[in-house]
Amino acid sequence: MRSGLLRSIERQCVEKLVPLDDGMNISDGGAKVRAEHESLSGYLSDHLSSKELARPLVVSFSQWEMNTSVVGEIAATLHSMKSNVAVALWADKTPMRDVVWTTSHFLASLFLSPARDQRVAQGLRDLGMPRDALCEPPLRRWRPQKDLPLVDSLERSSIRDLEYRGAPVGRAILQVHPDSETPVREDFVWPRRWVEASLESVAYAYDQVWEVVEQRRSTCLIVFNGRFLHDAAAHAAAESHGLPVLSFDFGGNETDYDLTCDATHDWSALQDRMKKLYSSWDESDRDEVGSRWFDERRRHEDKRNARFVESQVVGRGIELPRDKRIVVFFSSSGDEISELDVDWEKFFYGQPGALAAVAQICRENQDTFLVVRTHPHKRMKARLDVEDWHKAVETAGPDLHLDEWSDVDSYTLMDLADVVVTFGSTTGVEAAYAKKPVIVLGPSAYDELECAANPANANDLRVQISAPQRGTWQGAVSYGLMMLRRGFHFEWIRKSQDGLELGGVRLVDSIMLVLNLKLRKRIGPSLLN
Repeated sequence: MRSGLLRSIERQCVEKLVPLDDGMNISDGGAKVRAEHESLSGYLSDHLSSKELARPLVVSFSQWEMNTSVVGEIAATLHSMKSNVAVALWADKTPMRDVVWTTSHFLASLFLSPARDQRVAQGLRDLGMPRDALCEPPLRRWRPQKDLPLVDSLERSSIRDLEYRGAPVGRAILQVHPDSETPVREDFVWPRRWVEASLESVAYAYDQVWEVVEQRRSTCLIVFNGRFLHDAAAHAAAESHGLPVLSFDFGGNETDYDLTCDATHDWSALQDRMKKLYSSWDESDRDEVGSRWFDERRRHEDKRNARFVESQVVGRGIELPRDKRIVVFFSSSGDEISELDVDWEKFFYGQPGALAAVAQICRENQDTFLVVRTHPHKRMKARLDVEDWHKAVETAGPDLHLDEWSDVDSYTLMDLADVVVTFGSTTGVEAAYAKKPVIVLGPSAYDELECAANPANANDLRVQISAPQRGTWQGAVSYGLMMLRRGFHFEWIRKSQDGLELGGVRLVDSIMLVLNLKLRKRIGPSLLN
């Protein structure tokens, strides 16, 4: 009776599922458009040797829909290729739960309502994968295999230097903030208990992956993104064994996921892919397809860009002087670039320095009018970061500042500009698509597409502002083409309006009763003290 009642509850809850994760491309399962890559099996065969494909290890620390479905797709593909694949679904195992952990496996089993990652495991078994391919953490009574480093200072620069077993782990810890009010400023003091708990969890992930690789003689690792807390630890453990590491992530707006052998944030490699995709595409429609990505964003129809334009009104502009050159500086979201391993001296010592340089040059010419458009993402950022940026803008003294709450449409503002300047924001390549002269002062994923100028110093910047030159429109379009068709389509995951399936198993999460019960908090207030 009890079992029947719980199954009845689950069936009812499945029919009233919460919306699918933002960013997932859930279609009606109709005809597939051309993706960047024809198939995952083909990509893996082209980029890995037969020895490297012999015993792959796929690791996941997440119960996020995007993550678990892609893990299932990759594992099923490798199994079909006759690889002896091992799958580690460890979201509910780490000492500190991942940001996208949702469900206790114990409670899910108790209420006969499996978590999403448990359903992936069942789907893989139903496809014929042996039970022992789904591996548990091998170190049952885990203790750090080496002494954890002492955390003497809690400022960002000191955390960044932390290592475990010779591997850098500090940047991975800094990628996951204790709360929404944690700023990216260097002198902020992070909560000690949070840093120590993160360090312990990183060590757990590193040790367990290291041991699995050792015991199973794994020949490559596949993990999500590769730069966040546990994923970065897994990446480091595999690299210590000399294994190739592949990372998966979001695909394009019209594909399902991406997977690459390239390092995370290797924007040069990504741009090589853009150029290759554009050159290999049918000339009769590549510009039309690539343009669609830009046009949807300009109409505020791109769901992935929705939170950045939700406070703006399509087509709303602002009166600007008609007798002056209009220079618009679009700021970038600072937390997305704060942990890039780059020499910031080459980029005007950071975004505030870049803005100051632009403002100084604009002041030198009375015929120039400088507008600063603060990134709408600042509405969701830590108060201290917002204050720091607003101080930088005040110090720069532009002629006009449109803050993060302004309802002026960024695309209409872009059209009013004579020159667009950014520190690396996507608005740079969007302005290049709109055939505006673009100057990029920081790291970006389009600086090798010949669609924007990249000044090396203030003198170069002065010339480019006074005599702006447009870049190549085709370079910008190649970016849009990649953003639409990046990566792969699912082959083993089945899609419908009801969600995703693998091996006939619906990949939904547990019933709300289980989701609302937490045996262990993902991020508890006690860790912030």
